[in-house]
Amino acid sequence: MTLKLDTVVQVLLRERLRMTALAASVVRDVHTADDIYQQVVLSALENRTQFHDTGHVLAWSLRAVRHRAVDLARSRQLRPLPDEVLDLLESRIEDTAATEWSERSEALHHCLRQLTTSARGLLQMKYGEGLTALVIAKRLQRTADAVYQSLSRLHRCLRKCVEQRLGSSKNSFPSPPTEVSL
Repeated sequence: MTLKLDTVVQVLLRERLRMTALAASVVRDVHTADDIYQQVVLSALENRTQFHDTGHVLAWSLRAVRHRAVDLARSRQLRPLPDEVLDLLESRIEDTAATEWSERSEALHHCLRQLTTSARGLLQMKYGEGLTALVIAKRLQRTADAVYQSLSRLHRCLRKCVEQRLGSSKNSFPSPPTEVSL
């Protein structure tokens, strides 16, 4: 019996951080690591009939990420990490901290998607572009204090949303914050 498409997609999305981290540790570039992850997702979806359980999807995907990353590193004449280190990175993490990290990351991504365009734009300027509050204030024609206050409100709202989502992971999910005055 083959897995449903939804099940394969869920495994791949849940383990995205782990797979991109593995690739990034080999190719030393997060953008390239994300490209490798996307290639592996496409390949997994094209070949999903070969998977019989979620453990198989994960093991196959990690191995595919590893091979693609090592091949790319060699083509760029980068010295790849020793196999022993790659084995450790690829090995199944059994501790609850890894699972908790993955769930927290998933919750945060959900909450970020629920924000308004202007709130996401503010976060993009601060963390995506690495701008200071002063530069953002000039760009938005606001005071630096107003930017700091908006970021603080966003952080609080996101923290509350993530905590609510994690607290009710088995139940229905609460509505995340969508409005934060900027």
